[in-house]
Amino acid sequence: MKIDMSPEAIAKRLKLVNELRKVCLSLANSSAGREIMRKNSKNKIVQRTSQALGRKQ
Repeated sequence: MKIDMSPEAIAKRLKLVNELRKVCLSLANSSAGREIMRKNSKNKIVQRTSQALGRKQ
């Protein structure tokens, strides 16, 4: 199986990744996401997400 490395295919994949990132950060910023961050503040992944949202550690 070959991976399409044309400029159009790469641009399409980058756009998709950007959209998925925005959705993930939006979910993390929801009330449920804030509760998870509060309960698991020492978790490295939670800290990284918090940093991506621009929150102080």
